[in-house]
Amino acid sequence: MVVLEPHGIAPQPVSQETRVVFESHTMPSWCLKVLRDPTLRPIATPTRQPKASTEDSFVAETLATGSTISTWQSFYKAVPSQQNKQGETLRLSSDSSPVAGELVTLLALGRGMNGHTNVVHGGLIATILDETMGMVAGLHQSPGMSAYTAAVNVSYKKPVPAPGAIVCRTWLEKRSGGRKLWLRGRIEDGEGTLYADAESLWVEVKRKVPKL
Repeated sequence: MVVLEPHGIAPQPVSQETRVVFESHTMPSWCLKVLRDPTLRPIATPTRQPKASTEDSFVAETLATGSTISTWQSFYKAVPSQQNKQGETLRLSSDSSPVAGELVTLLALGRGMNGHTNVVHGGLIATILDETMGMVAGLHQSPGMSAYTAAVNVSYKKPVPAPGAIVCRTWLEKRSGGRKLWLRGRIEDGEGTLYADAESLWVEVKRKVPKL
């Protein structure tokens, strides 16, 4: 067992707009506990930033409206210790089960993604899990490589109500074969109710250099 230090984390304070959304009386009271949790470090969510290349347009544009996912706040929760006794960062071997930090995502859901009455469509739940696990894969992928989804298995436990809020927790479970990353994820509320969990396999491929 090794402790893994992720790379590429960009600290970003919770915006006032985000606080207003989750502090609203229409949101569950547990949202405040998430925002005020001292173990959660607010970080940027690159896939929510529109890009001229159209990359990430589904999450950054299509799912970024008042009726879809109006607010998407990411946090990083580190393991208690990510250093060895000498104070050096421990690196992940090519075939190991790491103790890695956790990506915690707080999302405000609108009514525009429902399947049944006041219930979020199952495909959207799978999308959120895949997207957040992809962010975790990006934090742990090897230099010069990009990680892509090879397989995702989602188990639905309870209907997700909407409008409302959810918490998505995702983390790296293990690496194997040098290029394979196994990830886990859970969608829940802030009071312990589990809505869905997932496991996925991601495969690293050499990153393509854009042609000038």
